Amino acid sequence: MNKIYTLLLIIIISACNSSRNTSIESLIESGDIEELKKRKKEYVDAMNTMTVELNEINKGISFLDENERLTLVSKYEIKQTNFNTYIEAQANLKTRKNVLILSEFQGTLEKVFVSEGQEVKKGQLLAEINDSGLNEQYEQMVIQSEFTKENFERTQRLWDNNIGSEIQFLKSKTDYEASKKMVAQMKDRLSKTKIYAPFDGKIDEIISNVGSNLIPGVSQILRLVNLDIIYAESFVSEKYISFITEGTEAIVQIPLLNMEYKSSVNQTGNFINPNSRTFRIEVPVENFDNRIKQNLDAKIKINIYKKDDAIVIPLRIVREDALGKNFVYVMSKDNKEGVYLTSKKFITLGNKSEDDVEVTQGLNIGDIVVLEGAYSVEDSQRVKLID
Repeated sequence: MNKIYTLLLIIIISACNSSRNTSIESLIESGDIEELKKRKKEYVDAMNTMTVELNEINKGISFLDENERLTLVSKYEIKQTNFNTYIEAQANLKTRKNVLILSEFQGTLEKVFVSEGQEVKKGQLLAEINDSGLNEQYEQMVIQSEFTKENFERTQRLWDNNIGSEIQFLKSKTDYEASKKMVAQMKDRLSKTKIYAPFDGKIDEIISNVGSNLIPGVSQILRLVNLDIIYAESFVSEKYISFITEGTEAIVQIPLLNMEYKSSVNQTGNFINPNSRTFRIEVPVENFDNRIKQNLDAKIKINIYKKDDAIVIPLRIVREDALGKNFVYVMSKDNKEGVYLTSKKFITLGNKSEDDVEVTQGLNIGDIVVLEGAYSVEDSQRVKLID
């Protein structure tokens, strides 16, 4: 019925236009502006009436047509959520308790008391170097020192009773002090013939064999490693220096072991490398199962932004117009079940993560945004929602 009515209206107006063409020309020639304005108003009213009727007809067709073809989309409902932004940096896993124990005494490696892979405690005797007679010399010096001590004490008692000369007293004192220093020096030299563990750890490698001639500061005897305390070291661009401090949340990923550890930055460097414009950071890692080895490659994800009540949308649905303005399509319910009408909403973006982006302006809690199909729809388009 609506279609017939609109068609009749168009025919009537067309007929009116045809019959009035000559009259309009006459009105223009005669300068009758009032009549021209009257005619204009009649035509505008007729066109507005047709537009309203046409919209009603289209709505009716859409509502009644079971076979109407609409673009299929999915929805994303806007909610407040926790939002974190991370930067990623390559890292290397290290420990400060990984030492090559060198010889401090020249001689032959006489004994090794441990084996590779053995757990040792701090202060445990690991190896011994032939002292080449130093122990005998040390014992003689101790005896000599005891004699000078007794002589000094006797001389001091006499001197306290005003017996003897001052020179004798001072000489006995000097001899005693000199002998004590010589004993201490010999004891220190002798201690270098025995190799003790500087910390708890595991013997990773025995490098020198028994009988090897050792050179001080050159010959490597063994390697001792403790992997209980591991840290990931990385160098980060200076542009993040204001975001990263001690205590900043971080995640250490070890791809080869398929491991991920939540931790925090415990040290930031105070030196900016002038060539790479980076600074050093350190993140501790718990090696509870001893699977982590020194120098393994790792990645550090550092939290540089955190908000508990952010509005976040998937980055892939954000579109950009010719002026560079960002927008998304928000959906509102239509009269037909499962059908929605799209509307363009311009938005202001904040921080980004790998897949999501924060929206600081333009969207409200509860808004429904086009998700799948966001690049296939236009403004004011009827779409059908799929689960």
